[in-house]
Amino acid sequence: MVHSNDPDNAKIILSMQGLVKTLIDIQPSPNVSFRGLAETLAPSVVELKASGGQAFQVQKVENSLEGKVAHELETVQAGKHYRLKLTNRLDQGNYNGFVKIQTDLAQKPEIMIRVSGFIEGEIRVQPQTLMVGKLGAQQPPRTGRVRVTSNRDKPFKITQISYDRGLIEVVQQPVPNEPGFSLEIKPRLEGLPVGERRQTVVTLQTDAKPSEKYEIQVHLMNAGDLAPPGGSPPAVDSPPAGGSKTP
Repeated sequence: MVHSNDPDNAKIILSMQGLVKTLIDIQPSPNVSFRGLAETLAPSVVELKASGGQAFQVQKVENSLEGKVAHELETVQAGKHYRLKLTNRLDQGNYNGFVKIQTDLAQKPEIMIRVSGFIEGEIRVQPQTLMVGKLGAQQPPRTGRVRVTSNRDKPFKITQISYDRGLIEVVQQPVPNEPGFSLEIKPRLEGLPVGERRQTVVTLQTDAKPSEKYEIQVHLMNAGDLAPPGGSPPAVDSPPAGGSKTP
């Protein structure tokens, strides 16, 4: 909007439009995600194409996820079209990183491909983070529940569960109609002063893959209770003013 001292046109609205062309098209997306069992994950392919009428050359490829994600760059048409193939190499675990492609274009010196992975193993633990305890004044204590199941629908046993028994209690029960267990995580608020928060970890192992440990992050909170309406908490019995207490 343009303001002027013209009494007939004090305000003028200008409309502008334009067409923005990218120098390099990234298809289908500059973000790649791997999720699921390692053996079921197919490679992801990213196409890099010159779209601004200017050719480009790839000078270097940097991979921050070496050992977790393999990369392979193919020249489809020199200066015009390159194909980046990304393959998950991790058996189990999570990762976030990037593959950076450096070019000879001053206007577009690098192309960043973001890569994330959520690779499941033999056992699935959901959720891996939860909050329990007294989350608000005058609210009942909150418990949490975690499902531990088989990704291959095979029976298994939980061989060990480790946790801080002064802060929480873990009760294990089988899941109906499928291989797995439900873990109920109960807070022990007597071990946590009012107004404090604490973080603790539940670690478990199974016979499906004995070498693997699974961790559940538990955030414990004890908000306590508010004072009764209109005053402070009830006072304990005390001697009357100016004298001693009579039995």
